[in-house]
Amino acid sequence: MRISLPSVILSLAVASSVYAAPVTPKPVHQLAKRGWVLDKIESLLEDLLNTLECDACEAALVGIKDVAYLNKDWVLDAINDLCPTLAKEPAAVCSGLVYSQGPVLLDSLLSADLTGGDGQEICFQVMGICPAPAVSSGTLTFPKPRPANPVAPPPSGNQIEVLHLSDWHVDAQYTPGSEANCDYPLCCRNYAGQTTPVNRSAASWGDYNCDAPVKLGQNMLQYLPTVATPAFSILTGDVPPHDVWLESSSTVPGEISAAYDIMAAVGTIYPTVGNHEGGPPNLFPTTASGGDLSWLYDDLASDWAKWLPADATSTVKNYGAYTVSPVPGFRIISLNTQFCYTMNFYLYADTSDYDPNGEINWLITQLQAAEDAGERVWIIGHVGPSQTDCLQNWSALYYQVVQRYSPHVIAEQFFGHTHYDEFALYYGPGAQSSQNALATAWIGPSVTPYTDLNPGFRIYKVDNGSWNVFESETYTADLSQAATWDATGATPNWHLEYSARQAYGAYVPIADNAPLSAAWWHNVTLAFESTAAAFTDYWTYRGKSSGLIGACAAGSACSTEMICDLRAGESSQSCSKITLAGALKKREDGTEYLQDDSALNPTTSGPVYKRANDKPWNKKLCGTY
Repeated sequence: MRISLPSVILSLAVASSVYAAPVTPKPVHQLAKRGWVLDKIESLLEDLLNTLECDACEAALVGIKDVAYLNKDWVLDAINDLCPTLAKEPAAVCSGLVYSQGPVLLDSLLSADLTGGDGQEICFQVMGICPAPAVSSGTLTFPKPRPANPVAPPPSGNQIEVLHLSDWHVDAQYTPGSEANCDYPLCCRNYAGQTTPVNRSAASWGDYNCDAPVKLGQNMLQYLPTVATPAFSILTGDVPPHDVWLESSSTVPGEISAAYDIMAAVGTIYPTVGNHEGGPPNLFPTTASGGDLSWLYDDLASDWAKWLPADATSTVKNYGAYTVSPVPGFRIISLNTQFCYTMNFYLYADTSDYDPNGEINWLITQLQAAEDAGERVWIIGHVGPSQTDCLQNWSALYYQVVQRYSPHVIAEQFFGHTHYDEFALYYGPGAQSSQNALATAWIGPSVTPYTDLNPGFRIYKVDNGSWNVFESETYTADLSQAATWDATGATPNWHLEYSARQAYGAYVPIADNAPLSAAWWHNVTLAFESTAAAFTDYWTYRGKSSGLIGACAAGSACSTEMICDLRAGESSQSCSKITLAGALKKREDGTEYLQDDSALNPTTSGPVYKRANDKPWNKKLCGTY
């Protein structure tokens, strides 16, 4: 995930504009004067960006209650006018996002308890101004207590292959020869009004600044049978391209249906829904928020019916989640993790609703039934609960669920969203140690190269008795050779990038009959700390060997942060904090938080969210995943 600059501008501007209203309300006819609204928003937005104090942000949100009579359309029109200058995006991008995302955000702000926790939550999660609120979701009550000393079943000795696809993002509008270094968030397209000569021509097989062309996705699937014969596949979300300002309920259905038709060549796929499947992206209403996404859930149920039984597609129609048993004794639970996604603006109407749509409760019900039946379970989703853009209260509840049902029920977890090749670890109460490591979340590499990554996929070798992963192999193609492929008539050089067992087993030996367990992965993270070559290997593989994701030297602050994140199955434990800042500031209560005013001069050409000077490796600060 990477944050949408116009969305941040939108949230800041809404807060500023409503707080800016005079104590004595002006007559409606004066408020209707568009120029007055524009000037007021511009002045207050610049003031807020130059100070970025948490208290000021919260107070700005509270001001909404005093000016609720303000016409939303006037506010959105003014923000749309300001966005190109402040967000440094083309006017078409700004208008697309402001008018699709803005009404939901504004409605949520108007409904929120801004004098309670909602205000600080919004200022932390959306704007990166406030420090993180304390996790307050409490302790779950489970139907039955955790068994004493539960263990995973022994392996059967029989292994199958499973394909993991994630973040497909194939772009049917990809145009070879178009500008690959454009002014839009997504390039390699023929945009209306582009008249300047092409500076960097898009190769026919793809570019690091663009989503994948259709033929790259097709070629990858044609290569697959030469290296694996998957018994089935999992797809951890995000099918449409990154033209987030254009996506709607009229564009998404055709895009996802076309993509599933291409992917169907690999056989049975168990998919999950990603944030980009929404039209507009990210916006997934809850039962309490209002809003309707039934068109998407109905389309997904129809598209997935080729792979799922009727009882599974019926729950997909409810809110995009399902459970299925491919074979006796094994169950897959597919979650809609957009109910924890920080850029799902519907969630901010009531941040004390820690379990929107009751999905955590539904997950517990499924896992308890699996425990009672002696089943092994895989959980799949899009946004990993370990990631900083999963709401911390939801993530804390999910972590409790993993602790309760691991390692005897939950065999593995699989997510996507980051586009990187990663993993995350879950521990029992107490120390982060190999003895206490309970579960692994496998975060799949993206098919799309967007941005600065090679396209890739994973093959797992899985014991079909324990349903644990015994091998993980990542395959990539070196997209830096795309122009050469065009010039010579060659096709992409898909190849095995690395085997996890071989690459990391060189530093942490593992028995042939042992799975790639959470305990082993914890010891691998210890090797990252003690052996420079081990961490260097990880950093290379994280970016799928593109060499473009920034420097991160072993033993540096960067590597310390990355290793911390690998051990952080709960988002509040992450050491990567998405902020607008870098220097310590103090709130009135004496608590400190990071802020750097130099990163936020709205008069410069830089975007609001940008890579911190001391953390160039953290690409989550830029753009939109």
